[in-house]
Order: sequence, then C-alpha cells, then structure tokens
Amino acid sequence: MGSISFRSILGLSVLVLLVLAGFFYSQPKGVTPDIPDDPKALEALELVRTHPGRNTSTLEEAVNQYVRDLEAKGTPHHKGEWQVGEEQPGVFAVRILIREQGFNEWLQREFAWRVTLKDKTIRVISLAAIHFMPFHELPPLPHQDQISLKEKALGLQAQLG
Repeated sequence: MGSISFRSILGLSVLVLLVLAGFFYSQPKGVTPDIPDDPKALEALELVRTHPGRNTSTLEEAVNQYVRDLEAKGTPHHKGEWQVGEEQPGVFAVRILIREQGFNEWLQREFAWRVTLKDKTIRVISLAAIHFMPFHELPPLPHQDQISLKEKALGLQAQLG
C-alpha cells in the first residue's frame, strides 16, 4: 500500500472529468423556449406570452402565478418550457406543460393556444388554458344557442305565470 501509480491517478482523473462533464451537460439550460428557428414562431410565442390574461396583465404572468400558487401550497411540480409548433403556414400552436403531484399520481396540465399571424388572433385550445383567458375571448359553449332559447322560454313561461 505504498505509492499510487501514475496510471491510477490518470484513470481516476479521467473518470472524475467524465462524471463532471455528464453532470453539467445534463443540467437544465434555463428557460429557453423550445421553438423552431423561425421568426414567425417567435412572433407567435410573443403574442401568447404578452396577451392579456383574465386576472393578470399577461398570459405568461398567469402561468407564473399558477406555479407560485403550487409552490405556496407546497405541491411538488415541474414547469416545462414554452413550445411552438407550426400547424399550417401562418398558424402556430403555443403551449407550456406543468406537471404537479396529485393525490395518487402526477397530473399534467397543458396550457395551449392557437395563433393566427395574419390577423394576430389567439384562441384557446386546451381546457386548462381556458382559466387564463379573458371571458370575452372564450369560445361559445356547445349548444349555447339552444341553452339561450330554453332560458328565454323559461323566462316567458315565468312571466305568463
């Protein structure tokens, strides 16, 4: 058990360098969005991020507030990166995924919007994102015209007595 050979030290050094390189390479690279290298995709992302939210100044702030609420409750969670995909020329889907621990399993919520660059419109396309959109921008309920007719008929019936 005298001296350690040069070969042992060299082998151990290479192993340590490989482990450190793997560790640094595997670390998250911040919150860089997962978007194509396309100025139109960047524009779609910015339109969503800066669009007014229901109870916040922007949709991005609404997402961040949702994460802060999870943190305040002590709920384990993971916030994904913003993602942009082109559905057809000039139309993009923009989304962000948030995973949170439920009672028995992890839940994944997708907050997603469809952006049409031609007229700069943003439409909600996921159930979770509905809670962030201003009420006047939500799509109509299915069969809303029938519901309205029933309400009118009930109101008329009540008036007639």
